[in-house]
Amino acid sequence: MLVYEKVSFGSECNNRCMTCPSARQQETPRLNELVAQIDALKNGENLELFGGEPTLHEDLVSLISYARKRGARRIKLVTNGRRLADADFLFHLVEEGCRIFEVKIYGSRPETHDAVTCVRGSLDETLRGLQNLGGISDSGGHEGDIYVGIRFGVTNTNLEDLVPAVAFLMSFSIDAISFVRMGGDFPIVQAARMVANAMKVATLNRIWSMCEGFPPCVMKGSETHLSELLQPVAFENDKPKSCLRCVFAKICTGPHGDYAGKGLRDFKAVSASPYSKDMEYLLKMRSIHAKQ
Repeated sequence: MLVYEKVSFGSECNNRCMTCPSARQQETPRLNELVAQIDALKNGENLELFGGEPTLHEDLVSLISYARKRGARRIKLVTNGRRLADADFLFHLVEEGCRIFEVKIYGSRPETHDAVTCVRGSLDETLRGLQNLGGISDSGGHEGDIYVGIRFGVTNTNLEDLVPAVAFLMSFSIDAISFVRMGGDFPIVQAARMVANAMKVATLNRIWSMCEGFPPCVMKGSETHLSELLQPVAFENDKPKSCLRCVFAKICTGPHGDYAGKGLRDFKAVSASPYSKDMEYLLKMRSIHAKQ
């Protein structure tokens, strides 16, 4: 189980997503401050670079080079992919040692994606970035060396686009796709069904899929695809008291504060699951890694 230590590049971004938790203004760290973040890490072998939008930082390539020289074996860049449309810039990132990319996307069409990012033309740049990633991955020097994941933000505006988006993204060289709940201003039960269908389409096409932020009780049949099994729950919302008896209580975020459904009646405790032992084992391993 890989555990990534995180390095924050602040909140600066070239998209203006209304649902983004990084929307609050933070000062952009200088190179020496980023270096200090890396030096303070417990291990430093597996790094996740996130923002905001890390590719906007003028010292990103230098930091990647420093991290590699310091012993980083895996460097993951979480990005909206727009600057990766610049093939030369992407080449420098890869040459210095960044080989894992998690690209954020919100739809297969500008009407859905650009509506979330609030930047016209942002989808076009992101797709060109994905094309460039595929080109490098298929090249002789880095064949099979690049890992590309999609972080698909699920909102109330793109639910109908989930399955078409998976079908569309299959034309790019992607290895995995994560469906991440952005807010709760939509019926989660209905959204869960759509996410489950999209994950099935991905699986049928040999693309690993995960979902994040969806209570396990509404993801019946897709429990093994919960990202909360592999990473700590970032936050917890109010839950019915009955949820305390749920076998998934330790990994459930609960409904979002602005959940637009029938209320907490949508969420029912799961008394038993064929995955209970596997879940306990994963949680135990996660705890061991956290202490190392």
